Amino acid sequence: MDLFLQYLVNALALSAIYALIAIGISLFFGIVGVVNLAHGDIAAVGVFAALAVLQAVLAVPGTETPEIMVSIVAIVAGGLGAIATGVIFYLVALKPLAGAPPIIGLLSSVGAGFVIREAILNFYPNGRNPQSFPSIIPPKSFEVAGVFIDLKQIVLVATTAVLVFSLTYVVEKTRLGRATRSILNNREVAMSLGVPVLKVTVTMFVIGAALAGIAGLLNAFYYNVVQSDMGVLLTVKGFTAAVVGGLGNIYGALLGAFLIGLIESMASGYIPDGSAYKDVAVFAVLIIVLIARPNGLLGRAGGDRV
Repeated sequence: MDLFLQYLVNALALSAIYALIAIGISLFFGIVGVVNLAHGDIAAVGVFAALAVLQAVLAVPGTETPEIMVSIVAIVAGGLGAIATGVIFYLVALKPLAGAPPIIGLLSSVGAGFVIREAILNFYPNGRNPQSFPSIIPPKSFEVAGVFIDLKQIVLVATTAVLVFSLTYVVEKTRLGRATRSILNNREVAMSLGVPVLKVTVTMFVIGAALAGIAGLLNAFYYNVVQSDMGVLLTVKGFTAAVVGGLGNIYGALLGAFLIGLIESMASGYIPDGSAYKDVAVFAVLIIVLIARPNGLLGRAGGDRV
């Protein structure tokens, strides 16, 4: 039982990362009707922006800047980097394609992802090689009823919980949220009623990109290694979680992320050489879910966007 609980704790940490990516993908799909396959790469930009700040500060000889201040500045830089990339991506790669078939927007996002990865690969110093990400979270762990919980895992889950609660409040209780829900339900009707669709869309892209940047940073804090193509794996896992839960459904993205994290953790723990097969297990479940429920676990038939 202790072993199962340990794997469950590990699953929650993984799910916290995947959830933020999945929610961003679901938000983008709900707002513009396009699957953004560059979302993980937007997160990677945030990570490398934060890494650049950390490396610059640490390279200054004799610096006595408090570690907490350096961490805050790096996190802000990462968030701003991801936000700027997300907004530029929308204005350059998606907005001009309004009215085009969704597949065109999807292909545009694929191209944008390649551009971002190649930019990091070629222009970031030593960008072709994996790089160590400074350990900002102290390496502490706590034992609770025979289960070891790392401080990193607590930070990941707590951060995601706060962000999800805040986003839920915005969507459910604010004027921006009401406007967003009207666009999610029917974009044309929302426009006819005077909803500032462009302003709301850009705002949600800002929020989604910020979530992506934070997800990338949490991933870097957890593994302490980053590389130029890290966004590919984040996109794949986030997209899988969003599809399993129900694409366009924020709560479905949360459910899908938890299931993906749980499957990965249990496969790694209970299957011999499970680390090599955890992704196979994830996509096998994806196929089963899509066969049984093509719209996802919480998705609605008929293409409703909720």
